Amino acid sequence: MTRPTTLRRRWRRIGELAEATGVTVRTLRHYEETGLLAASQRTDGGHRMYDRESVRRVCHILALRELGFSLQEIRQTVEGKTSLPALLNEQLERAERQVTRATVLRDRLRDIAMNSEANVSVDELPERLDAMTRPDNCPQSRPRNRTDDDNK
Repeated sequence: MTRPTTLRRRWRRIGELAEATGVTVRTLRHYEETGLLAASQRTDGGHRMYDRESVRRVCHILALRELGFSLQEIRQTVEGKTSLPALLNEQLERAERQVTRATVLRDRLRDIAMNSEANVSVDELPERLDAMTRPDNCPQSRPRNRTDDDNK
């Protein structure tokens, strides 16, 4: 004898879904408010109930968050407004820009640390970093002289 489909499903309350997916109840409610997640059904008392598809959906959201996507980007993808490959390409470009910035920062820090001028004071550090970030074709910025116009 087989049980009806509804009985074979593993329904979870919001706290059980939170525990199963490793997020907080507050996070799940936020996902619901933003349209990323919907309760599969509600009890007569109004409690949210979630099925296995909800668990899978939260896991997908978490995987995309781990890749650095915003909730808005995830929602647009889930709603079919943005394709996943397009979203992945955008995120790849962002990651490449971050790597470039991190590499420049690493090189600046290495230059300061290994340079004989490593005895830079905290007061001198911002100016030193600014000089290091200035492209070769940019003129050195000069402090403005205060004029009478500035005091008006």
